[in-house]
Amino acid sequence: MLRKLSLRNAKRQFSEYALFFVTLACAVAFMYAFNALLFSDIVKALPEMEILPYLIITASALIILIMGWMIGYMIHYMLKRRSREFGIYLMSGIPNRKLATLLFYENCLIGLIAFGLGLVFGMLFSQILEAVLLNLFGLPYTLHFGFSVSAAGLTFLYFTVMMLSSISRDRKWIRRVQLRELLYYDRRNEKAVVSGGKAACLLFGLSVLAGCGGCLFLALQPIGDGYDVLCGTVLLLLFLFGFFKSVPAYLCARFGNSPAWKYKKHRLVPLRGFIAKINSTSTVMGVLSILFMLAFTFLGIGSMIGLMVTKNVESGAFDVMILHSGEMGDFSRFDSLLRQEYAADGHHYGIYTNGETDFRIVREQTVIEAGREPSLLFAEFEYDTCMAQSDYLTLRELLGYEHLELEPSLCYVHCVPTMAEGVRTLIEGQSGLECGGYAFADDGVFTEVFGQVNEYGNGYGYILVVPDSAVKEMKLVYSVYAAVTEKPLNTAELEQLTSLCENTVSLDRGIAKSNFDGAPTLFYGDWDFLSGKWMDKAGYGYLYAMLICLIYLALVLEMTGAAILATQVLGDWQEKQRQERILRQLGMDARMMSGLRHRQLAQLFLFPLIPALIISGSFLLICDQKMLFGFFEFPPAADIVLIGQSFAVTLLLFSLLYGVYYAAARISFPLSPSG
Repeated sequence: MLRKLSLRNAKRQFSEYALFFVTLACAVAFMYAFNALLFSDIVKALPEMEILPYLIITASALIILIMGWMIGYMIHYMLKRRSREFGIYLMSGIPNRKLATLLFYENCLIGLIAFGLGLVFGMLFSQILEAVLLNLFGLPYTLHFGFSVSAAGLTFLYFTVMMLSSISRDRKWIRRVQLRELLYYDRRNEKAVVSGGKAACLLFGLSVLAGCGGCLFLALQPIGDGYDVLCGTVLLLLFLFGFFKSVPAYLCARFGNSPAWKYKKHRLVPLRGFIAKINSTSTVMGVLSILFMLAFTFLGIGSMIGLMVTKNVESGAFDVMILHSGEMGDFSRFDSLLRQEYAADGHHYGIYTNGETDFRIVREQTVIEAGREPSLLFAEFEYDTCMAQSDYLTLRELLGYEHLELEPSLCYVHCVPTMAEGVRTLIEGQSGLECGGYAFADDGVFTEVFGQVNEYGNGYGYILVVPDSAVKEMKLVYSVYAAVTEKPLNTAELEQLTSLCENTVSLDRGIAKSNFDGAPTLFYGDWDFLSGKWMDKAGYGYLYAMLICLIYLALVLEMTGAAILATQVLGDWQEKQRQERILRQLGMDARMMSGLRHRQLAQLFLFPLIPALIISGSFLLICDQKMLFGFFEFPPAADIVLIGQSFAVTLLLFSLLYGVYYAAARISFPLSPSG
């Protein structure tokens, strides 16, 4: 009989708490998909992703704690909602020990259903994840059926730990609970920290001041040495604690005694229901706000990492670049191989210097004005770098840019967008400015993507485009072969390129050596150095691994918080129906009641979200600035533009998932029966 009762109760709980179980199944799907990467032969073949397994294991450990808390909370919440039912079981003669066994059977059955459903979707999601990962490295993906027994076993281990640890606490509680406690357990609410109007207003005001102070500490950082972040974090945590504990009593004190406001436009019903709900769940709302804060922060950092890598790869312009130091190299073998194997179109040319520093000073000023410290100059960029007009026009044609009619007797400048204003000011303000005996054109500053953001491209931040005759009198700094391929080159093809061409190595911008005059350089020996867009992309494997794990954490955190919030709202449907029957008897029509219900639903979904967005926005502003400062010396756009783009993407992704739960709660809320 006990097993039949468990089966019946499991079916009933599944229908009443469907959003929670769907979230549980989605969490299993995510865990399986990411665990499958640990055992994937394709991922193991990517040397750039060596750090990914360690990050996934770390993220999984954090997710076990978070999901374990969610499962434990939801099991206890369902137990609280069914406390009278369990009280009836006790009155019927079923002992506490049997009740604990019944609870164990029910939750194990529900967990197994969620686990099985999650594995099915996990196999599909693992294919999507693998396709995205391979696409990041330019590798082809073939759709195939794959089921990893090892990944499924590891996921089952994680899931079992979460379920057993969550169930054990309630099993111990129900073994020793008394009948009277069970019968009245569902009526228990949290004890209000403050109840008086003045005390509530005071605590609410102090919490808001703490929140503003925390944001200011994080934004302005007046102290330095990391103490600002510590003080700001403490103040923000105090804000969360004080805000969620005081806001119900504050709303009562602020609006409850104002009949002119309270009874206008039918505000009484949603206000009373909203205050009652948050008053009984203020601690839970605080925890949910922290979950949303972490989810938005992780998602924001991940989106900024993805944006930085994408912008950096795009700024490379050319798919393949081969560099040779100090002389015009022989690039014929590269040209032949790339044209034959990858349908590439390329051009070789020289980068020269005129021995002047006029534009180098502009570059340094631009870096300082952007709030950055100028990096140590490599030997090749101590002076302004130049390029012949014919080479410049050929490279523009390779990239598909608009054809230009350049005056053969004038000089031009191609630079990153952030330098353009300073370069124009220099040309307009310094009379007699010239290069190689040729003056500069008044409207001759171009800013298209041209491979200038990183060192050892077409100049570092800028290049002077001079008449062909001028470069004959200049010193050759290094020669370049630049090519555009029909399709992206993956890591294996890049390695093949270096192996087939003798004396060719990958350009490593992280390793410098001293030159004969003491200035650092990346060039050594009589080698050709492979660079370019796809080479740079292959070097960011560790950032891709961080991006994957941050999104993994963000999705699980947001789903956890949204599922608890939606289940909390839907758990009150019986009480709401009773209220609506009374309102109908008082003369309120169904359309107005539906509007009030949806308004209160929106209030409950926004309540824990708004403080989370304020706090995470402050954190992201600081993190994004620091990441941009460390990643770009010459950002492809203004920092505020890049941060705005990252915020927009983060808000869009967060809103999509959050909107799904809001829509599900709005659709699933049972309509009140017609009277």
